[in-house]
Amino acid sequence: MNSTKKMMITSVAAAFLLTSCSSNNTPVASLVPGGFSINSKAVYLRGEMNDYAVSESYRLRKDDEDTYCTVATLRADWAPYKFKFADADWSEGSNFGYRNPPGILHEGSFPVELSSNSKFEEISFYPKSDGVYRFCLIKRDNGFFASVQKTSHRSLLSMAQLIKLSKAN
Repeated sequence: MNSTKKMMITSVAAAFLLTSCSSNNTPVASLVPGGFSINSKAVYLRGEMNDYAVSESYRLRKDDEDTYCTVATLRADWAPYKFKFADADWSEGSNFGYRNPPGILHEGSFPVELSSNSKFEEISFYPKSDGVYRFCLIKRDNGFFASVQKTSHRSLLSMAQLIKLSKAN
């Protein structure tokens, strides 16, 4: 891969992190190294959008004081997307599914309350349109909550797609 193409992919990835992962202008340095962990275990978005895989591109990153987010590219005609937030081993205490049924999120709906000890309680999300969405785990005094919002960037690639593209050549 020529250096111009690598530089372009790196620039797009940096811009993507700056604009999609943070809604409050958090510096990239605080987003990139490490991420959200519970009991020293990294927590990831795991669901149908990524085949429930553990991938650094889907690791939750600090967005603000008590909010941790990642992004995924979704297609509306593939809805609903089922997902959870969990560590690599689906460990008790860091396996976040809905606390009370039905565990459904729509664009613009209130966050769904989560249980950190879930087994099979996946959240269902129904995007209205194709695009890049921010999946967030919100920590509050009374527990954890999940929210999903569409970013303002309609045609950006996900980090997984950018990484795959950069390794292809």
